[in-house]
Amino acid sequence: MKRLSDEEIIAGLRKRDNPVLLYIYKNTYNPVKQLILNNAGSESDAEDIFQEALIIIFKKLKEEQKFELTSTFSTYIYSISRLLWLKHLRNIKKIEIDPLNRDHEEKIEFEPPSPVQDKDLRMAIYQRTLLQIPEDCQNILRLTAQDLTSSEIANQLGFRSEGYVRKRRHFCKEFLVNKIKEDTDYQAMMED
Repeated sequence: MKRLSDEEIIAGLRKRDNPVLLYIYKNTYNPVKQLILNNAGSESDAEDIFQEALIIIFKKLKEEQKFELTSTFSTYIYSISRLLWLKHLRNIKKIEIDPLNRDHEEKIEFEPPSPVQDKDLRMAIYQRTLLQIPEDCQNILRLTAQDLTSSEIANQLGFRSEGYVRKRRHFCKEFLVNKIKEDTDYQAMMED
């Protein structure tokens, strides 16, 4: 099947088009499966969570006639699946998970449900917004989060100087913060 645009995927879901569902499964299931397998889940859990995410998307499309994605469809379904899995883990009280899907294990102390939900929403907003900023900014911020020095980042990304990296990193952080503040979910969260 040819590559479908996000608009074609949404239109196909509205029509409950089987080839589109197969396309979604073929092109977006594996990252969800890996997330769940890497965080104390089974393949059966992954299938259940993926199906639940699709059901949520179907409901959203039914409720909102003018539904618009603010990220790619694959990012959208992954984010929903991730939040569903975190909720599931909270419910069964498993605490060794990797919320950022990094290679190393990390323990999380779970808070009462309301703050955790806000924390999950903030993480989803951050991840979604990060994908909307320029690619060089994504790379600089990713490497900064890995504790690389400005000099190491300049070498790795082929920039002319570490001064440029410092200046660009400052711009990227501000740009990301402003994009997050523009996000409707973030604004709604701040009103509560």
